[in-house]
Amino acid sequence: MTALIIICTIAVILLVWFRTDAFLEYTRMFRLNFLSDYKGFAAKYHDDVSLTYLAFLRQYHDCFFIRLITCPVCLTVWLGLIFGLLSWIVLIPIYIIFGLMLYLIIDRLLG
Repeated sequence: MTALIIICTIAVILLVWFRTDAFLEYTRMFRLNFLSDYKGFAAKYHDDVSLTYLAFLRQYHDCFFIRLITCPVCLTVWLGLIFGLLSWIVLIPIYIIFGLMLYLIIDRLLG
């Protein structure tokens, strides 16, 4: 049961991060500007409305950490490792594989 909860949690984290602007909106709403470059993104978005926050990060803040959080597979691996170390280390591959599969299935269903 715990493994299913962790897999679903990984999929939800990926869906919120890759399919919504929730991170930007909440950092702006709670005035956590140090966590995001909302102002820089807003200025660039004004010029190019097709720009996403993740594309903005990759283009203007390119470093290892940004490449890590803008890649679904990479982020899933790290989330699987973190949840595996917090629960049961033997299940890390299951968290990674099924978390990514569930995310991709839901992402495909959302269109």
